[in-house]
Amino acid sequence: MMRTIAPATFVKFKRWMAEKAPAREPLKRNRDRRQADIVQGLLDQRMLVS
Repeated sequence: MMRTIAPATFVKFKRWMAEKAPAREPLKRNRDRRQADIVQGLLDQRMLVS
């Protein structure tokens, strides 16, 4: 087990970074979006504990 922020919070933050963070580089926006999608997929499959 690894203690960290709640996965849903991570997804929300990464989606914000991908869509609304001022002056965010395009490559980083794409990475943020992919990371959010991956963690959301794990949540949807109940592979993460929130």
